[in-house]
Amino acid sequence: MIFLVAWPLATTPELRPTMKNALILATALLFAPIVTRAQDDPKSKAIVDRLMAQAKGWTSFEADFTSRLQSTKDKLDVKQEGNMKVKGKRFRLVLDKNTIINDGKVLHTYSKETNEVTLNDPAEMDQDLDPSTMFTQYEKGFKSQFVEEKADASGAMTQVVKLFPIDPAKKPFHTVLLTVEKAKGDPRSVQVLYKDGNVVTYTVKKFTANPDLPDALFTFDKSKYPGVEVNDLR
Repeated sequence: MIFLVAWPLATTPELRPTMKNALILATALLFAPIVTRAQDDPKSKAIVDRLMAQAKGWTSFEADFTSRLQSTKDKLDVKQEGNMKVKGKRFRLVLDKNTIINDGKVLHTYSKETNEVTLNDPAEMDQDLDPSTMFTQYEKGFKSQFVEEKADASGAMTQVVKLFPIDPAKKPFHTVLLTVEKAKGDPRSVQVLYKDGNVVTYTVKKFTANPDLPDALFTFDKSKYPGVEVNDLR
């Protein structure tokens, strides 16, 4: 979502800005049922079409996930835990020591490490990476290929689909491996292979469709952050 201010997702200096942007982009791709009208593989098309149909019926969702960014070039192996809550156009994303909240009018990026919150206009977000639209924004622009069916660590059967940008020059990555649960069609993991050699893998630990999410989750209450410094960039 490179949310204007490039979310402070990583505290390691080497991750800024390239690695940080890669983590943010992969977060969005993790939950995006990517589909195109120019599919070459009927089996993979059926899988992503099913995921897309389900996603359009979700008025809200919540996911716990883990992320791993590997860079041979920079000798990095960064692992993080995250949680995402989305309700309509609003969302709350917690990743490591950072919280990003969009209440529909203001985008709040809070850093627990520095006790600072940065305010931005949500309209200036990169729409390709907006979690509130991530289930529909990739309806065009990719072709897919079925890879395999396999059991995961819990024994549940999953399906793996490989995705390729139709116009690769416009994307920082060249391949995405999307894994979904065969029985329910829910997203299970995604691996993004970037042109610079970086690899980002996200694994869903728990996914809930249409949970009852209180509106208070999508507001930033300054009273809960004593001494917070506010940086208003609107």
